[in-house]
Amino acid sequence: MKACFVLAALLFSAVVKAGSFTIAIDTQSPARKVYADGTFRVGYCADVRIGDEAAALSCRRAGAWLFRSSQCDDATLEFCDRYALKMLVVLKGSQDDMVKTVKRLGKSRYKKVVVGVQLSDEPIEEKDVAMWRQIALLTSRELPKVPIAIAVKDLNVEIIARMGSALKYITHLSVDLREENAPYSRLDQIGKTLRGSQDDEISKLRLFAIGPGRLNAADDKKISSSNLLAWQMHWILAAFAIDRTDMVFVDRKYRADDYGLAMRHFWAVATKCVSIISHGEGATSDKSTQPLKKVSAPQSEMTLEIDSAEETIELSDAFTPALAPMACANIAAGKRGDVEYLVLMSGVDMDGERTLSLVVVNTSGEKATLKLNVNKNGGNVTSGWRRRLVPDKDSGKIKNSTRQRFGKPFSETVDDGEVTFIDFRI
Repeated sequence: MKACFVLAALLFSAVVKAGSFTIAIDTQSPARKVYADGTFRVGYCADVRIGDEAAALSCRRAGAWLFRSSQCDDATLEFCDRYALKMLVVLKGSQDDMVKTVKRLGKSRYKKVVVGVQLSDEPIEEKDVAMWRQIALLTSRELPKVPIAIAVKDLNVEIIARMGSALKYITHLSVDLREENAPYSRLDQIGKTLRGSQDDEISKLRLFAIGPGRLNAADDKKISSSNLLAWQMHWILAAFAIDRTDMVFVDRKYRADDYGLAMRHFWAVATKCVSIISHGEGATSDKSTQPLKKVSAPQSEMTLEIDSAEETIELSDAFTPALAPMACANIAAGKRGDVEYLVLMSGVDMDGERTLSLVVVNTSGEKATLKLNVNKNGGNVTSGWRRRLVPDKDSGKIKNSTRQRFGKPFSETVDDGEVTFIDFRI
């Protein structure tokens, strides 16, 4: 606990530079399996453009393997099944239309495409609660074990509670944050409300997050074009910082642009890694003004450069003081961001090894060097891959590079503005 108080004092007394820091990883700590069937849960709010192999190739080039859409006709389901695409189906229309859709999905030979069903695209109103009770019950019968979500913007526990006995079939809240430049505060507040509920059916609910495809008009000019991709990736990582978030969808058309390339790389590192084991940020200069927040381990050990001296602080307690992620909100406001990371982990393979994947975004204003300390044994890792998206300062365009990496101990430098994906075996 001493380390916790030392860290708090340092954060409040000094501006912390990005510099270098070590990500402490405990592979034995409880992991969050957010996509147990092996499908990574970052997708597009978009309809699937069906067709032949060329249409499927368009999906692959955009990293589009998961869609949130109301378009779920038989042809779309068949196309998704053929090319291993998944869908969160949004039910819309009249009650009769939705009943027909659910029954058709239940009988479809392609129903394994459906990884979730969202009741309505708008928050449920009190006058419609009885209808949605019936739809929830029918969906649970026709598509057993498929997550069922209710759409919300701001959590209205009273309306949710009015679902009555049908609430036991609801697994998620689908939180519409398309007008929010940063997701953490709203999701965190909803998570706190759920945890504090005395109703077991409400307290068990988990989250899907729906994010914007670009900054709102008022803030669009505050951010450089080279930081747009970094902001979007910060948004996704900040949403996953909430331990109840199981899927994140971005409201934009899928195409082979910079974001589509990032999604391809995201899928490449996450194909084997079916668990989230850690999220964190490095050293935002605004941290000294932010309140401390309790979060579960694992956390980072940080090397802080203060008055030309380095001091390493290990954060290894079960619950340690940490800070809510700020990089996404800061970048959206035209400020300097941070080095933010997400750590994903695979199961044990036939050789007795695991694959770890890092997703890292650096908007700190300077280069940052990442090191690892895996299970308190240092950063020795075997070979892996690194996929980099780095803004070219002259052209303003994103450069893409992929390379196989070797060497131990692990040490990688991440440029300012870079989005990078690294996987390796331990």
